[in-house]
Amino acid sequence: MGSRDSYEASVRSALARIAAHVPEDIVAQFAEKSGITKDDLHPISPGTPGLVSAVDGSNAMVLEGGSLAIAAIRAARTTFHGAARAGRATTPLVLVTIGPRRHNQDFEDLFLECFGVPPHKGLDNSDPVRASDILRDTLEYWVATKAAETMPAGSLLLLDGALRVSSQNHEPVLSDIVKKAGERGLLLAAVAKRTKATWGNGHPLLPALMGLAEKSGVRGTWWTKIDPHLLDNTEYRQGRHGEIYVASLHPRMTRLMKIELPRGISEDTAAKTMQALAACADDGRIPGYPYPLFDAHRAVVIDEAIITQVLQDIKGGLARQGIQNRLFEDLFGDLHGDFERY
Repeated sequence: MGSRDSYEASVRSALARIAAHVPEDIVAQFAEKSGITKDDLHPISPGTPGLVSAVDGSNAMVLEGGSLAIAAIRAARTTFHGAARAGRATTPLVLVTIGPRRHNQDFEDLFLECFGVPPHKGLDNSDPVRASDILRDTLEYWVATKAAETMPAGSLLLLDGALRVSSQNHEPVLSDIVKKAGERGLLLAAVAKRTKATWGNGHPLLPALMGLAEKSGVRGTWWTKIDPHLLDNTEYRQGRHGEIYVASLHPRMTRLMKIELPRGISEDTAAKTMQALAACADDGRIPGYPYPLFDAHRAVVIDEAIITQVLQDIKGGLARQGIQNRLFEDLFGDLHGDFERY
């Protein structure tokens, strides 16, 4: 088989797998499997934006060698009252070292600084990207903890992603955030930019639910709760402090949001949370996505310009210590950079 035939065969295979992922009768299959009916798609009552705080974090790999990596992390909180930003704060940009030892020392120091206690288990350096993510999560949870301690009752606290931890060290931290929010009368929600949630052995959740809503004649803004037993992946049950909901937060958008609310809340609290979410999801740039979270993302993102500046600062600092560029290349050099010149 020639390379052209091999490529065309791989295209046909990819198309067949996409078709199997989203079959033509996905709505009918989903309706039968889920048991969700029109009555389960609850309309969201119109409301005005109240006080909303959103928390997001960012991390980026700055340098990565064979045994040592440097990542940049930070977190941000932005607050809106009505449609106007009432405040925005970002933690300082922090560089963390991943390697060369097995356990990450920066994680232990950062965790102790943020929460006053050491982590119960060390962070393994074997996967630098995962370690960077968990270090970022530590800052993000610290900012969320401070928000949960200070926001007034009835306000909405938004987290990016899910009410689920990636490291068991964060289990008591997230549990405390959820507990504080409940005790202080806050509305708490985690909103995902995208979701891997599937049902029926690999079918995507959101397109199936959108199709069911359209077939049922449901328009505008609405929400529904998802039975956890409907979903395929066990990851949606491990380390979770919330339950999964799906909502349409803008009347003229077909993009659905996967949202997690604290486990065990009442239907009335869920409805109030969805009302608060929809009230701050009418930004014309990304309608249907809460604009406080969008604002937090814009504030915290570590872009290429920041990474370039960090690299310059590191190289300059090493030069002042008498460390030549040759040693830097030995530690962090990558032939891909040489490849790109040709």
